[in-house]
Formats: sequence, structure tokens, C-alpha cells
Amino acid sequence: MPNTIQEIYQQTILPLPESERLKLVALIINDISRQAENGAQAKRGGGLREMFGTWRSGHPHSADNEQIDLDLARAYADNHEDEK
Repeated sequence: MPNTIQEIYQQTILPLPESERLKLVALIINDISRQAENGAQAKRGGGLREMFGTWRSGHPHSADNEQIDLDLARAYADNHEDEK
């Protein structure tokens, strides 16, 4: 029986496929954020936003996933030959 959180992780979590580990992470984050909303941390204006912060680019479509995908595709396709 594992005794430490590291042992639990190594024996039960790490062997899982990546997709299952990502699901587990999402469940944990949802649980923590729900607790924060109901707890004193949320009453102080804290929670996940306080922990990680926010950023505003000033561009109204900066969070548009399609635009982000296009920007990433453009960046990955650029071979940067003009910078040599």
C-alpha cells in the first residue's frame, strides 16, 4: 500500500494513458475551483484567477480559438529563413 503522494502517483496515476490522466486533472481542477467558489477564498475575490492571474490583450477576439489556431499554424509553418 502506497504511503506518500509520490508513491500513489507513481503506482496508480503514472501508468494511466495520457488521456485518462488529463481527465483526472480536469476532475481535480473542477473540484478545487468548486470548493474555492464556496469557501472563504472565493469570498476574498481569490480562487484560480488569483492564483494564475488574467491577461487582457486589448484585442476583442484574442480568446477566439479559431484565430489562435490560425496564428499557431502560421507560426509553425514559418521556416524563419528571412531571419538568417
